[in-house]
Amino acid sequence: MRRAALVVMAATAAALVPPNSPRRPLTPVNGFFDNAFKNESFDNKPKAGGAPAKKTVPVTIGSRTVQALPNQRLKDVVRAARAPIKFNCENGQCGTCENRVDGRLARICTMSVPARGCKITRK
Repeated sequence: MRRAALVVMAATAAALVPPNSPRRPLTPVNGFFDNAFKNESFDNKPKAGGAPAKKTVPVTIGSRTVQALPNQRLKDVVRAARAPIKFNCENGQCGTCENRVDGRLARICTMSVPARGCKITRK
């Protein structure tokens, strides 16, 4: 009985093994795009380049120093630094945001960051 079961199991296992046939390529060859990427090499990494790194300048607001891009709106830099400066009209008419920028009185909501950076203090 055991011998018959072993023979049946061996015959079943032999039936499940695939025959040795030639392997087909993993990518199908249809003829249309066979040579489409023949001149490109995907092994080499491209050289570093592209856009140059953006230059940032220091902006000191009170005792905090943050980095900003030249010509960035000073209002956005002050808000990002969470400085206690109020903005009411957002266009420079009311004078609420007036502070000293590099020693001169200026309305921050209309200014942009100078190319060399700046220092903002209270009136």
